Parts: sequence; C-alpha cells; structure tokens
Amino acid sequence: MNNTPKFKMFAMIGMVCLLLSCSSVEKPARPDGAVSAAAAARPAIAVSVEEAKPSAEAGEDLLPAVISVENSAMVLAQRDGILTEVRVQEGSRVARGDLLAQMSADDQRSQLRQAELEVSRSLLEEKQLEALVKVNKNELDQEMALADDGLSSKRQIDRARFKLEANQEELERARLSTQTNRARVDSVKIEIEKATLRAPLTGIVIHRFVKLGAGVVKNDKLFEVSQLSPLQVRFQAQQAAGRSLNPGRSLGLSAADNDRVIAQARIRRLDPVADAASNTIGYWADVIGGSGLIPGMAVNVHLPRATSGNTFRISRNSFPATADLRNGAAGTLFVVDADKCAARTVWITSVEGGSVVIGSGLSAGDRIILSPPADLKAGDAVTARKN
Repeated sequence: MNNTPKFKMFAMIGMVCLLLSCSSVEKPARPDGAVSAAAAARPAIAVSVEEAKPSAEAGEDLLPAVISVENSAMVLAQRDGILTEVRVQEGSRVARGDLLAQMSADDQRSQLRQAELEVSRSLLEEKQLEALVKVNKNELDQEMALADDGLSSKRQIDRARFKLEANQEELERARLSTQTNRARVDSVKIEIEKATLRAPLTGIVIHRFVKLGAGVVKNDKLFEVSQLSPLQVRFQAQQAAGRSLNPGRSLGLSAADNDRVIAQARIRRLDPVADAASNTIGYWADVIGGSGLIPGMAVNVHLPRATSGNTFRISRNSFPATADLRNGAAGTLFVVDADKCAARTVWITSVEGGSVVIGSGLSAGDRIILSPPADLKAGDAVTARKN
C-alpha cells in the first residue's frame, strides 16, 4: 500500500522527462527562400538579332485593292406572290427599266375590275343627282317667282329649298364616293405594278436569288444589279515623307498575280478620317484605261516607295513561323529591349521573296529577334547575340 503512491509519482516524473526530451529535438527548417530564388532565376533565352537599319532604296510598294463600282442595287420583292416569269440570269446585261421578272397578279386584276365598276357606278349616281339638283333649283326659282306674285306660300318655298339642299348633299356624297373608288383603283394598280420587277439601273445582273415558280414574300432578295462603269478602286496607305498622294495623282494598277501595270488609277478623294488601328488613310481612285477589268477583281496598287529612310527591309524569318505575311497587313515582331523581349506591331508595305519591307512600327537601331521561338512572349528575359 505504501509503495503504490511512490510508484505513481516516479511514473509521472518519467513521462514529463520524456516529453521535454522530444520537444528539444530541432526540426529541419523549410528552404522557402531557396525555392523562391530558384523559381525567379530562370535562364535567359539566347536569341539571334539583327539591327534595324533604314532603307534608302527606291521602288514601289504593292497595296492590295479590289475593283468596284460606285453604284449597285438590290432588287427586293415589293409584295407577296409567286414568280411566273424570270427573264434574266446571272451575267445578263440590262438597261434601266428592263423587265427582270414577273409575279402573279390575278387577284389584283380582279380587284381592279371591281374597283373600276365602283367608279362607274359612282359616276352614274353623280349624273343622276346633278340632274335632280338642277330640277330642284328650277322648282325653287319657280316657287320664288310665284311668291312674288302672291301665288305661292313661304312653306312651299321652304320645302323646295329643303329638297334642293338635301339633293346637293347627296351629290357631294356621291362625288366623295367616286374619289374613294378612284383611289382604290390607283392602289390596286400600284399593287399590280409591284408584281413587275424592273432593273433599277443600267449594268449587269451579278446575283439571282430566286427561281421560276418560287413563292416570295415582301422584302425578299431577288436580284442584285451592278454598274459596269465607271470602275473605281479603294486602298489604304500611310502618309510618308517623300511621296504625295493628293487628288489627281495617278498610280499604276496590276493584277494580283502579276506585277505588270495594266491600268492607271487617278486619286479622286481621300477618306475624311484616318484608320486609327492601322494608322492609314483611305483613298478612292478612278480606274483609267485597261481591259478585262471587272467589278470584284483583285488588283495591286503600285505606290512609289519613300526614299527618306522611313522604311526598313528585314529578313522574312524575323517574323514568327505562323505569321500571315501580306502586302498592306499588320504584323508582330519581337525585339530586344534592355535584356527583355518586347513586341512591336509593324505595318507591312510589301513582301518580296525572302525579305519584308516595313513601313512603320520600327525605329533605327531596334534589335530584331530572328526566328523567334514559338513560346517566346513579351517580358521574357533574353540574351542577344548578333547574327
């Protein structure tokens, strides 16, 4: 009995010592600083660069454009109906007012006959009432003459005047009815005229959207007619020192697949507002001369290149491999800026074999990254080595 309390006390002292010894064991510290430093210290990407140097060479930039005409018109259905006749096909030449197609109008013709009969009936009723009014007026005059001789009373005069005024009102009502019926005739004639589809201008049918026997509803597209002349071309170009693109200036035109000049385009006007996205101005020019040119044809406008050093001729592989390089388009280049990669949006004036002429977006001395890796992005650390 006396040993039991002592045993419990020694057991408790042993447990406390054990806990103290466990807590005094040092835990290994987490290398958080080392991990973050390793993450931040990514190796710089080694890239080849070339220095952008202004090009003083003369030449021409080819700007893509499309031949068009000033006027074209869409022929819409003016009413519901069925096409009973189609006289033109795509490519048919038409003059203004020529018949293009005819819609069914049997119901309207029946309504027209009925409306014309109503007009005839109203006119006949007018004639009858006019004759009756004339008789009533004579009767009133006679009664008034008899009254002057004391042979007619005031009551008889009032009765004759009432009959005259009543028939005059009936005559006016008949005349209004005639006008209403004539308006109805005009309305039905207009509906019949809507069934006849005519060319709104002289030109060529470039689209036919319907077939013979097709049912159409109001405002359906039926035909598109375009002028054949005068031809015009619209293009976008940058204003650069060393060249003037004022109204009256003539430029060469060539087919999209050939650089040989086949026509001239004389600038007629400029767009009043510049395109902020591409930093260009739109030009409208009249096509002069040339043969075989038709609306919708793709052409190149030959624009004399500036010689004041504002353009840069660079290697084609300065652009990413997936870049779509086209005349007059915008592209993206990567340059080295203080050991970092930076993106530049540039304007491509022309693509000539293995070189690309840049009109804007670069500055003299920019270090352009050649054959940029697919995963390269702005802000990446780079190490430049001259090509």
